[in-house]
Amino acid sequence: MSKDTKTSTSAKTARSGDNKSEDRRGLSRPVFVIIAVVAVAFLIYSMISIIGIQSQIRERKAELDEIKEQITVQEIKNEEMQKLYDSTGSDFSTLAEQIARDDLDYVKEGERVFVNVSGE
Repeated sequence: MSKDTKTSTSAKTARSGDNKSEDRRGLSRPVFVIIAVVAVAFLIYSMISIIGIQSQIRERKAELDEIKEQITVQEIKNEEMQKLYDSTGSDFSTLAEQIARDDLDYVKEGERVFVNVSGE
């Protein structure tokens, strides 16, 4: 082999090596693009999930506030009932009568009920 042939062969080898590295870069670029697309899709999915969870948290907090308000109202009613019970003593019939008159608008037999129709 002559010197020119060796130089020509080594140049071909160098060029073919360059082609392989270009092929490798070409193959790695689509893989990089796929990974980037998957990462972006995951981020979008995560953000949508977080927003959904935050709205559920707001709904649950509103429900909790409503339940706390109901508890407060019930505690007030319980206190009123306890005061009424304490004032009547252990006589359950007196307590039941008081509850029937105040809460259920019951009257005793023979009592007259007057209703103010004028709204005053």
